[in-house]
Amino acid sequence: MHADADAVPSSRAPALRAVHCLACTLARPRRHAMLPQLFRMEQLGLQRGFLDSVAAYAAQLPWDAYDVARRRRQVLQRHASILAPAQRALLEDDDAAPDAVWNAVRDHLPSVLRAALERIQPHRRRAMRKYDARRVSTACWQLQPLEDPHFVQPAAAARAPHRVFAPIAAALTYHPDTLRLVAGIAETIHQRCAATRLQLVLHQMLTIARGPGAAEPAPEGLHQDGADYILSALVIRRRGVHGGASRVYRGSAGPLLLEHTLGEGEGLFQPDAGSPLWHEVSALHAEDPHGEGQRMILGIDAHVLSERPA
Repeated sequence: MHADADAVPSSRAPALRAVHCLACTLARPRRHAMLPQLFRMEQLGLQRGFLDSVAAYAAQLPWDAYDVARRRRQVLQRHASILAPAQRALLEDDDAAPDAVWNAVRDHLPSVLRAALERIQPHRRRAMRKYDARRVSTACWQLQPLEDPHFVQPAAAARAPHRVFAPIAAALTYHPDTLRLVAGIAETIHQRCAATRLQLVLHQMLTIARGPGAAEPAPEGLHQDGADYILSALVIRRRGVHGGASRVYRGSAGPLLLEHTLGEGEGLFQPDAGSPLWHEVSALHAEDPHGEGQRMILGIDAHVLSERPA
């Protein structure tokens, strides 16, 4: 499939042949099915120019308001005794809008605590796009980008279960290499479990590390995402930072299976829900204590769907 990234996208679902996937010849596939897999972008047929194409949208990514709300909520929970009953109830409401708790309590807080909470700043920019995917012939996937902005990640207890994110830019949504990435991951999943219908949630996320402080790429710590398979990260940009090591464990308290700091163009794919694999990413720190650094990734949560009745 050939597409012009600057063209107005068609409403028709594109069919893309997934020439590349991460399937590999194994003597005992079932034995290896639960292992995480490191890869390079070239294995999915992606060229280095794709990194620049994705990174070009950095300034357009909205700040993640949920990060600020989560950190303020954690501080307020330590001071819950000074809040009114209605405010405490709102504090425990996971479905509350990001600013709901802050707006309800801000004017009633001691000045020192209010000032400390006001200093909390966002450190991640992000956007999201969902795709419906159907395998229509051998290694050929029909991809339908969706307009649904809602994201639910029930397996990540440290985050509100219902969130709304801005869409990934249309030009990037329909970019040939974006579609190639999504189709390649879809075909990889098909090679592992014979799935022919998927919903894939593509995340674009930029984490900013400032000064001497730490920035968390994944604030929930060791976790599962709740999707059947995940591309936990394909690193697009990594500039002026250290840290950000990807770690995969067997179980929430089991042995470390993999630890690797992904460089630009490197990715990590693995089964998630229903598997024994748990993952985390260590904090980022700016190399210049007086400046800032950044790490941008694409991630995918892939959910296997049943075939629709004929």
